[in-house]
Amino acid sequence: MGTMRNRWRRITGRRMARPASGGPAGPGPRARILLGWAAAAALVVVIAFIVGRPDKDAGGVGPNASPSAAGALPIAFGTALDPASGAATQATDRFTTGDLFAYSVRLAAPIGRDAVQVEVLRLDGDVLTVVQAPATQAVSAESRLIAFSVPAKALLTAFGEGRFVMRIYTATGAPPVAEGRFQLVGAGS
Repeated sequence: MGTMRNRWRRITGRRMARPASGGPAGPGPRARILLGWAAAAALVVVIAFIVGRPDKDAGGVGPNASPSAAGALPIAFGTALDPASGAATQATDRFTTGDLFAYSVRLAAPIGRDAVQVEVLRLDGDVLTVVQAPATQAVSAESRLIAFSVPAKALLTAFGEGRFVMRIYTATGAPPVAEGRFQLVGAGS
């Protein structure tokens, strides 16, 4: 048994090799654990960013973009409102200075309130920017039809030329019930 002790003393009594610089070889065990957790957290953030990004068709992102309108009814655009039905006719989504800008959407059930909110966003590539914050439009609470017309010249003056997205809301903070895209062009375009 004495021999074993002597061997052990010889082994443990020796100094371990040290790096030539004289400092530690790297971070200690506690620092390595903290660095590992920090790297894992950074990876989770990167994955969440990549997975959580909306794609082009989901409404895009921009400085003042509203939530996406997934499941919203399509807005019909035209250059007139039918006198009998009240719906937009002479279908188009491109309007110039001399046109009447008309739109309509028919809901499955009566609106149930005397006003809706209409929002207009400029579409530049993937970026949506609010050009008209949700504004009140009077409607009949018993009607299923939301319809309105205005001279396109007024919209060109207010918004300028470009591509736009219109969203209609029946309640503040609720998702849009309808969405449509249109284009405004000047007289020479």
